[in-house]
Amino acid sequence: MRKAILLFAVVALAQWAVPLWTIATKEQVRSEGEAFLFKLQPVDPTDPFRGEYVVLRYEEEGRDIVQTQGPNTVGEQVYATLIPSGYAVEIDEVLSEPPTDGWLYVTCTVANSSLLDSAVVSVDLPFDRYYLQEGDGAIVETLMRGRFVGPAPEAYAVVRLLNGEGVIEDLLIDGRSVGALIQEYRDTLSTP
Repeated sequence: MRKAILLFAVVALAQWAVPLWTIATKEQVRSEGEAFLFKLQPVDPTDPFRGEYVVLRYEEEGRDIVQTQGPNTVGEQVYATLIPSGYAVEIDEVLSEPPTDGWLYVTCTVANSSLLDSAVVSVDLPFDRYYLQEGDGAIVETLMRGRFVGPAPEAYAVVRLLNGEGVIEDLLIDGRSVGALIQEYRDTLSTP
């Protein structure tokens, strides 16, 4: 009987420990990580079955990147080193192992590998959803596509990075926080 109770206690503890560990890790990245900007492309529509969020596509995901270690296959976890590029960061190279020489990096997966050159890949960044309050997804999509005819505004994700893990802190559209822009947009709709 004691073994059954002990086993039950261990299983119950594990069921609580895993989600709490995940939350604690993300909160550590938020509080201790350094903030970096990743340039965005226009977003896809929200998915009402998974909650209110926008899907983010990064310019860096569509670029061919040199992998100096490998070759790595599609779906494999890799480590992308980052370098400053103007206002944001961009991926410098893809490694099979985390860098040990102090380079800033993000853990990601190989999305595609060139058929002609196995030393060139594209990657999927792991932070691809930005969750919002109910009803704000359509507003963010409108803001990111531009309210008027013309080029889409410049959009960036503010991502905190720590030991290769990333957490989205905010979205910036033309240099302004998405929260302030949503409120402004609502105010213009409610003004008679």
